[in-house]
Amino acid sequence: LKTGKRRGLYFDGAAADHVISFFPEFLIFYEGNFDNQPFTLTPCQQFIVGSIFGWKRKRDGFRRFRTAYIEMGKGQGKSPLAGGIGLYCLAFDDEPGAEIYAAAVTREQAGILFRDARTFAEKSESLRDILQIDKHNIAYPAENSFFRPVSSEHRGLDGKRPHLALIDEIHEHPN
Repeated sequence: LKTGKRRGLYFDGAAADHVISFFPEFLIFYEGNFDNQPFTLTPCQQFIVGSIFGWKRKRDGFRRFRTAYIEMGKGQGKSPLAGGIGLYCLAFDDEPGAEIYAAAVTREQAGILFRDARTFAEKSESLRDILQIDKHNIAYPAENSFFRPVSSEHRGLDGKRPHLALIDEIHEHPN
């Protein structure tokens, strides 16, 4: 077996820590048992986020993983986690013109994930200062970037150039 180092891979701990620390620094829960508490990632969530954002390719420094499939039980925080990742990629991933999408089969389902992101942004004074938050769009004007919900109900994915696509309820998609 080849090791990651021999395959030209390395783990950038600072990159992983940057995104992991983004959650409690910028995101506050807004409902349930965790209302008004910082979004501190659980160890499992830290592993997921750290793996996605920390592993890099030596040849170009880009992230090793371009696709991540996250499966968790109901009520384990998938939508808030995805919404937080979307906000991070919108404003802190050094991607000018980033297009972030919360995608689902129905507009209603896409709106659930987007609602979590929008509410996190509205509750964060720091994010409110840099983002323009509307009902169906979160814009980061400094980098000409946005985060929007889209569904396949109205051919909503034509012509998109996503920096990040968060696809919710993947089992509902026909293909």
